Amino acid sequence: MKNKGFSILEILVVVAILGVFAGIAVPNVIGWISDREVKNEAYKTIAFINEIKAKVSAGEYGMIQILLKPNVEVYTMSTENYFNTYKSISANNTYKSNNSCSYGTMQGGFARNRDLATIDFPMYGSEHVVFTYPNAAHNPTTTVLCITKDGLLNYIRSKKTERDPETGKNVLLFIFCSKSNTNQSSCRYNTREKYMYKITIDRSVNTKVYKLIKKSTWKKIDG
Repeated sequence: MKNKGFSILEILVVVAILGVFAGIAVPNVIGWISDREVKNEAYKTIAFINEIKAKVSAGEYGMIQILLKPNVEVYTMSTENYFNTYKSISANNTYKSNNSCSYGTMQGGFARNRDLATIDFPMYGSEHVVFTYPNAAHNPTTTVLCITKDGLLNYIRSKKTERDPETGKNVLLFIFCSKSNTNQSSCRYNTREKYMYKITIDRSVNTKVYKLIKKSTWKKIDG
């Protein structure tokens, strides 16, 4: 019996079929990777916020301020300074009367704490996977969290908020866009692209995660 090899036509048919499968599979794999990268950044941010919240709840600090932007900044206030500013009967200041906080060291008692700034969103290099909004380019709408045992204080500068569809109350938000289809200027509140996630933070520092579905609807997936 003679061994019959493949003809050129048969080989071309197989190659064509493989090309069709590759054309379908490769974009789906790339899309899955992009979506996974953005989702991971959202959950990494929530874990970071919860870690900071736990430190305040444990009494390690009176208050911790987080500036969520590409190069995240963290400021801390001792329990003594926090008491003297917000809880002391003799305290008489706008921070106490408005239950508010100000930007970093512009408010007395805060100190920059680089040891706690264990998260960021690099704009360059191999670790750059997302763009964020708000960000430094959109000041003064940077998302600022002043976390105390009693929850968030009011940040005296303007900030980006939206109304929670479940509670009807205003919540802070932070949005993540994939570097695969956006840039820092196009990643905004009203952007509608694939692989977008957002987190919201309420006054009690409870968080929720949303994913943009079909470039139109934010669907809650956690919280």
